[in-house]
Amino acid sequence: KQWYQRRVRGHNEVRDALAEAASHAGLKAVETEKVLLPCDNHNLPHTANTAPITRMDVYGVGLWGRLQKTYIDVKIFHPEAQSYKKKPIRSLYKYHESCKKKNYNRRVVAVEQGGFSPFVMETLGGLAPEADRIVRTLAGRISVKHSGTTYIEAVSFLRTRIRFALLRSTLVALRGSRRKIASIDLGEVDLNLVGVGV
Repeated sequence: KQWYQRRVRGHNEVRDALAEAASHAGLKAVETEKVLLPCDNHNLPHTANTAPITRMDVYGVGLWGRLQKTYIDVKIFHPEAQSYKKKPIRSLYKYHESCKKKNYNRRVVAVEQGGFSPFVMETLGGLAPEADRIVRTLAGRISVKHSGTTYIEAVSFLRTRIRFALLRSTLVALRGSRRKIASIDLGEVDLNLVGVGV
C-alpha cells in the first residue's frame, strides 16, 4: 500500500508541474484529470482503454497547433526494477510510450478530435523522446512569451522543475510531510537565475 501511495504521489507531482508549465507557456484551457467523452459508438481497437470514466493527466489547447487540443498522460517507471535490468533504457522508453499510445491514442483522436502525447519518465529523472519534445516545445513557448528568457534557460528550468517534483515526492515518502508546500508561480520566477545545466 505504501509503495502504491509513493507511486501516485510522484505521478501527481509531475502532472501538476507539467500543467503549471503548460499554463505558463500560454496554452489555453489547461486542466488536470480531464474526463474523456464516452466512446460507446466508436469502433476502437481491443487495446484501447474504453472505460466509461477515463481521465487524462493534462489537457490544454495550443501545444502542437494554435487550436489543437492536446491530451497528455504521465507514466513514471523505475529502470532498476528486476524485470527491466537487462533492457536498454531506450527500449524501455519506447515500450512505455507504445503502451500509452495503444491505450489512448485512437480514442483521443476519434472521440475527442485531439492529439495524444505520452509523457514517460524514469525515476532517475530521464525523459523519453516524446516527453523531452513536450518540454522543449513548452520551453520554446515560454521563451517567446517572456522576453528576457532564453530557450536554453527555459529548457533547463523546466527539466529541473519536473525532476525536483519527482524528487520531492520521494523525500516526502521517506520522511513524511511536515507542512503544505506552496505552489510556485512560474510567472514570478527569474529564469535567468536558473543556471542548472541539466
